[in-house]
Amino acid sequence: MKRAGAAWLAIASACMGVTTGACLDLFHSTADVLTACELDAAATGCRMASATDARALDAGSVEFCAWTPTEARQHAEHACAWLGACETPMGQNAFGSCMIQATLAYDCAANPNHRVKGATHDLWACLSSAQSCGDVDACVFPAGPLACQTPGEYTGCGAPGGTAAARAVRIECADGGVRPYPGAHGENCALWGQTCASTGTAASCTGSDGLACAQSGCDGTPMAHLHWCVDGGDMGMDCSGAGGQRCDGFPSRSSPQWIACVAESDALSSGPCAPDATATCTDGLATSCPSGVPERLDCRAVLGTASACVPGPLGPPFDWTSPCQMTPPQCTADSCSGTVLSGCARGATVSLDCATQGLGHCRMVSTDTGTQQHAACAPPLDAGHD
Repeated sequence: MKRAGAAWLAIASACMGVTTGACLDLFHSTADVLTACELDAAATGCRMASATDARALDAGSVEFCAWTPTEARQHAEHACAWLGACETPMGQNAFGSCMIQATLAYDCAANPNHRVKGATHDLWACLSSAQSCGDVDACVFPAGPLACQTPGEYTGCGAPGGTAAARAVRIECADGGVRPYPGAHGENCALWGQTCASTGTAASCTGSDGLACAQSGCDGTPMAHLHWCVDGGDMGMDCSGAGGQRCDGFPSRSSPQWIACVAESDALSSGPCAPDATATCTDGLATSCPSGVPERLDCRAVLGTASACVPGPLGPPFDWTSPCQMTPPQCTADSCSGTVLSGCARGATVSLDCATQGLGHCRMVSTDTGTQQHAACAPPLDAGHD
């Protein structure tokens, strides 16, 4: 593949700049993690459940497409700053990567053909209105907060045996949940259109419940699960969370050369187009047709500059966002300067003043059992996370 950054692909984004072997951390068994509600039904997070349920009902009524691009950007900054502060910048919680995903979710003008829907929409709606770390926890952990039981640093999948929404959470524990944060903190893989998979010794955000991937293709009822096998792992996604909400093979189902999540037409669509797994760029606007529907993506909005669009083959062929990259890159890593956070994603710098979000100073945080380091705002002093 010519490009590494793939929207909704948690493994691809998290592993940019590191070797494949470094991306798959070694994890403790998820048996070491219990929900706080299992330990204490009167715990704060459990008492929060009714309010969380009410917020989830409200989330379905939030219409992102009614927001202006400026409003969408403001909501993205808010959601990603609070997510990284309260849950740590593990995986794609990292500010730069999160801002790409949040912009795709919130800015319908920039991303009109793959608008988020269903549970993915509701998760982003939940984060857009979070006003405390308790609110963020409630969004990220749909089955309630998790408690770490074993000392040391490890990651795994939350709520094994629970609902699909609960299993989608990838968790990280440090020193039995005592330091630096109480309990487990998490990355909800469903935000990126994926789930969490664990073998008991390894876990990651992935395209299927199991880490093994034997053959790329589409399955499910309806056919919405896209499996993309790379080095035996599934880097695919659930197409039901955006656009046409289904997976298919192209140029034809009977003789597919690639698979893609079907896009939906928008007001500017001129009808079907011949499927083609390449993109063109004009003033930062990427156009493509991997699923037979004309697609547009404003890389200027996604990465903040008109020069962040690279034409050529989509990599992988179902990733309509892969043209959005800075070449040559303007950054290679995150950084902090007082309260100003500078995240680096796809070679572009995305900055935020933590103080504007009511959060603490910017600091570098090691995550994913010490294999990653990203900048994040410190949570509020009264949040119990600092």
